[in-house]
Amino acid sequence: MVTEQDLAEWRTAGLKAGDLYGDELANALTGRSVEDADVQNLFEALGVSLQEEAQHLREREVPEDLIEEYTKAAVERVMLRMHAIRVAAENKADL
Repeated sequence: MVTEQDLAEWRTAGLKAGDLYGDELANALTGRSVEDADVQNLFEALGVSLQEEAQHLREREVPEDLIEEYTKAAVERVMLRMHAIRVAAENKADL
C-alpha cells in the first residue's frame, strides 16, 4: 500500500531529477532557440531517459502510483525551469 509519505518521498526524488534534466536543457538553450535541432534532440533524449527510468522502476516492482508521482514531479520541474528561461529571455529582449 502506498502512503502519503511514500508519495512525498518519490515526488522529492522526481523534483531532483527534474532539476538535473532542467540544468541540461538550460545549458543547451544558452543562445539557442527551442526550435534548434540540437535542442529538440535533447528534449527527445530526455523524454526517452525518463521513460527508461520509469521502466527500470517497474522492473524493480515499484508501485505505479510512485512511478507516476516521480515522473510528474520531474516533468513539472523541467517545465518550470523552461518557463523561467523563457521569461528571462523575454525580459532580456525588452531591455
